[in-house]
Amino acid sequence: MRFPLVRWVLAPRTTWQARRLATGSGPGTDARTAWVTARLARCPQEHPYAMRHLDDEKDDEEDEEDTG
Repeated sequence: MRFPLVRWVLAPRTTWQARRLATGSGPGTDARTAWVTARLARCPQEHPYAMRHLDDEKDDEEDEEDTG
């Protein structure tokens, strides 16, 4: 699991917590979900943004299935 450098630079504390969360949760948690979970723990007012972020992930997966 890798976190982009941009996340480390812009939100190092959230990214560190996400890395720890993903490592502790085992192989079932991806980096994006761990980061959103850690971010919501620190900044719950960002809930609408986080949900849009995760919905974008679903759209990306569906697009890959359609083309693959």
